[in-house]
Amino acid sequence: MNKRIPEYLAKKTTNVYLLMFVTFFSLFFVNVYTPFKDAGWFNDSQYQATSFYSTCVILGGVVVMIISRIIMHFVNRKKLLSVLAYVLWLFAEIFIIAILYLFISKIVLHDPRPAQIIFQKTLIFIPTILVIPYLISYLFIAIKTKEIKIRELQSRHFRESHVGREADEVINFMDEKGKLRLSIKRSTILFLESDDNYVKIHYIDNGKSSTAMLRNKLKAMEDELAQYGFARCHRSYMVNLQKVNIISRDKEGLYISFDESGSIRIPLSKTYADMVMKRFSE
Repeated sequence: MNKRIPEYLAKKTTNVYLLMFVTFFSLFFVNVYTPFKDAGWFNDSQYQATSFYSTCVILGGVVVMIISRIIMHFVNRKKLLSVLAYVLWLFAEIFIIAILYLFISKIVLHDPRPAQIIFQKTLIFIPTILVIPYLISYLFIAIKTKEIKIRELQSRHFRESHVGREADEVINFMDEKGKLRLSIKRSTILFLESDDNYVKIHYIDNGKSSTAMLRNKLKAMEDELAQYGFARCHRSYMVNLQKVNIISRDKEGLYISFDESGSIRIPLSKTYADMVMKRFSE
């Protein structure tokens, strides 16, 4: 259980799709499909005539999940959660949603049932509703992630088999769906910069600094680019070590420059400093 969760579970897009699917699935099944209809949630048939209350409960639960996933996103940026921690996080979400429902039932709707009974029923209903959309979402995203990796492997094999020496000189950049978007000579690329869901590729074109945008994550490209002599130097930057000329330190920290003028400086964080310095000196 100390094994880290798959990287795709920590992606922002994964959680956005998951929350959207859970919302629509829950609204449909709680208000339409008999096993989950609001008669089981509320006291007898007091509120069975309308879906307003159950919809409010669902939307309140979704708000809890949105806040939870935002926190999870920032936690995972530092270090991926373990499988055990991820499972416990899901149980914590269910527990908080159950408390929210109990509050709405007793304070807002004045449900006469004992709080313990309401809470127990909620702890049964919520996992029952969530398990189906969770499984479908994770299965779909896992399959899509594997398809992208397969296309990347196929593309790499094609380059190695058909391009020969050119594979060392030209880098093909794929978007997040595995489609080829750019081909740039390695010798012209200075560094890559993360920009939310995009990557900025900074390169030299006819002696002038140019930038190309690619919809992808820098982390998803890291292993591929490492084969071409690129190295991660900061959470938001990856540099072409062949183009690095100077690594300097000032009162603010370490910086990477690509010429003596230092017109372009990239921060070198402590996390990557030892690795970059070692590879730079080889």
